[in-house]
Order: sequence, then C-alpha cells, then structure tokens
Amino acid sequence: MMRRQTVLAKSAGMEARLTWYNPGETMPVHGHRAHQLSWLLSGEMCETSRGTARELVRISRGIKPAGLPHANLYGPAGALVLALNIEPDAPLCTDLTLPGDWDWSAPSAEISLEIQRILVALHDGAISADLALSDLAGRALEGEGETTGRPAASADRWLNRVREQLRDDPDEPDMQQLAAQAGIHRVHLSRRFTRQYGLPPSLYRLRCKLGRAISGLMQGESAAEAAQAGGFADQAHFTRAARRQTGMTPSHLRALLAA
Repeated sequence: MMRRQTVLAKSAGMEARLTWYNPGETMPVHGHRAHQLSWLLSGEMCETSRGTARELVRISRGIKPAGLPHANLYGPAGALVLALNIEPDAPLCTDLTLPGDWDWSAPSAEISLEIQRILVALHDGAISADLALSDLAGRALEGEGETTGRPAASADRWLNRVREQLRDDPDEPDMQQLAAQAGIHRVHLSRRFTRQYGLPPSLYRLRCKLGRAISGLMQGESAAEAAQAGGFADQAHFTRAARRQTGMTPSHLRALLAA
C-alpha cells in the first residue's frame, strides 16, 4: 500500500505537506533539498542520522537542515507527519543554517494547541496559506520544549515489555500486574516509563489507540470501524481524540489524504 500525502498549502518558498506512512514502512538514508520542520502528530517513528537513532513516541517537533542524511522507520500503526519545507535561501531559515543541526523536541502544550488551531483554521479557509505557514514556522523555531526521542534500544527490557503491552494488548493492561512483573510499585513504573519515553503510560496508551484508528481509516475502514479497531468506545470518542491531537477530525484526514 502506498503512503498517503497531500500538500496543505504553498506560499513564498514554503510548503506544508501532510503524510501518513504505512505501518512498518522504512525509508533508506536520504536528504531533502529544502530545510524541513516536522511534527509527528500520531503514531511512532525512529529517525537515524549520523549514527544516532531517536525513537519518537509522542507529539514531537523535528528540525532538519537541507541535505542532512537521515533514515526513517515507522511504527506498527504507521505515523501521521506534518512537514513544512522551506527553501534554503528563504530569509526565515537563518536559524537552520548551522552545520549538523538536527533536533527533535517536545513542543509545549501551548504551542501544540496553537499548531492544531492553525491547521484547523487553514483547512476551514479562515486564514491564508501565507499567514498559516509563517505562523507554523515561527512556532517551530521557538525552540521551546525538552529534547525528545530517546536513543533507540536504550530502555530496560522490562520497560520495553511494558510499552509493548500498552501498545498491543486489545484490553486495558493491568498496571498493578505489569508493575508486579517488574518487581516495582506501579507509581515507580509510571515515573520510569515517563522519564524514558516522555509521556505517562495512560497517554501513551491513548496515542497508540489513535494510531491504530487512523491506520484503519487510511486502509479504507469507515470512521466507526476504525474507532472500534483502535479500541475507542465509539466514533465520537475517536473524533474528539483525533481533533485534540492532530487538529483534524477523521473526516478531514480522510478527505485530505484521499488516494
């Protein structure tokens, strides 16, 4: 199955693309002609550059200067990525010209919400492409938020097992049981998990459910079917979760990324 991609907007040396990558899809080492600001909106991915791998499981913002060699592996539920490409000679790019500058960080809750509002307003035609792209780039270059994307394979084995169960178990995992298997208190488990992956187990579980539902949607399921496959109580719960995390409803995503 081919990945889904659409150009959301173009303006004065900038272009915003929304792409859904297939579950388990890989991209060999490559570089981009333009500078790129990216947001991982849903799903998971691992990006490798210059021998360093970053495993991303939460909403994250990435900066890649033009020509930076990197490779990507997308998670078991795929990944929804918003990319803002900026021509290297655009005046806005001065903060991205340092050699070797490669960064993934977790934007603050305020910036994440603003990005979602900008996307909704752009899709609804309430703001121009020029204004939307300038604001998206400006917020990305704020540099707020902690570094995210822990080194791949750096987690303890028991933490990896907890993550797999949170991601793959169709039923809600018993945190007390998972903690007992690791020989620690469940509060300690939550703290260790959050330090390792950048978000608590409950929010990681919700993010995985959303990733599965969006994956089903991209593979032709109805919104109701995708909601059920993702583990949501109903379509309304799926719709609210998608809008909160990506700024778009399932119907918006399907229309934007129609084959």
